[in-house]
Amino acid sequence: MRKPPFSLPFLPDGVSAAQMHDAGMEEGECPALWALEHPDFIRAQTERFRRAGAMALLAPTLTANREILSRFGLADRVRELNESVLRLTAENAGDLPVGARIGPSGIAFSYEEADRFDDIFTLYREQVRALEDAGASFLLVERQTSLADMRAAMLAARLTDLPVIVTMMPDPFGETVEFLTALIILQAMGADAFGVDNISAADMEELLREALAHAEIPLAARLSVPHAMSPLDFARDTARLAQAGACVLGAGSGARPEYTAALASSALCFPLPDEREADSHAAASPDGVFFLGDDLELSEPLLCTSHLDDDLIELEHGSANAALVRVESIDDALLLAEHGPMARLPLAVWADSLPVLEAALRYFQGRLIVDSSSPLEENVLASLAAKYGALLY
Repeated sequence: MRKPPFSLPFLPDGVSAAQMHDAGMEEGECPALWALEHPDFIRAQTERFRRAGAMALLAPTLTANREILSRFGLADRVRELNESVLRLTAENAGDLPVGARIGPSGIAFSYEEADRFDDIFTLYREQVRALEDAGASFLLVERQTSLADMRAAMLAARLTDLPVIVTMMPDPFGETVEFLTALIILQAMGADAFGVDNISAADMEELLREALAHAEIPLAARLSVPHAMSPLDFARDTARLAQAGACVLGAGSGARPEYTAALASSALCFPLPDEREADSHAAASPDGVFFLGDDLELSEPLLCTSHLDDDLIELEHGSANAALVRVESIDDALLLAEHGPMARLPLAVWADSLPVLEAALRYFQGRLIVDSSSPLEENVLASLAAKYGALLY
């Protein structure tokens, strides 16, 4: 397991929109603006979380990106709101690090309009820059359901030196990316921890146990807390998640200082993951993971056409165990992003243009293999593969 830039177990917590609603914030109000209009509440709650034993404090910046703020008529106040809320949280943090919450972008993404990814990246880059300038110690990218959002936020965060924790809310009906798929992709892109939030403890436990053998980084679990749950029950449920492999822990929706206190009183007794080599040598598409052996055999190169999906499906019956796609233009990269998820084999790409290869890696929502037989210099290929978490072969 890669050593994280924080001690384990790690217990970050802090003021959330749910607490602000309990304190009188009405539906339809902007949480970041409400926080600034009620600074005494934010200061007092932050102090309570600190005294309860949180190892880091979280600022309520979850919905403070341009797309969400525009719905409140506040699109021109992204920097002001993020900086002010984070600095307000830091006032009562003492010597604890202060992290920033980053939520879903609010921008719809589809494979047919893969270049919308650039809009999502731009949105996150703006918010991350403001939070970095305000002095954030780390970023918590949470409540995610979209792989495009998670990848874009990760790319934006990697423009800084800030540690990044990413958590997602898997859909029990299978309408979001699978947890293992997202783990393989996000850890390859440089996330410092990856995990799950705001689903039941039983569902979390199952996901964590299945993913642990493939995790190169600490696993996170942020449990949703209904009002009827006692702090003791919360601590017991979280202990089960620690036994399943999670070591970045806390409450998601419904977090309150009393739950942090119950968790902090027992967390030092939680087991930490054993040192082990993760089984993570895998490519990935939005729909699944392809674990790779030593006998990778690339297909003859496929061209990017409107029939690429059919061509990829046909390869399933051939001798090759990976599909090689030749990408010759930005339009080709967009076709790969649109049709590539249909592949039932891991995908490799060949390109002789740096901008074209970057577009292929950027717009495809997965983990690609980069064919090193490209005339591009190997150090260039390696750098680009590292940026997008791709495999160089």
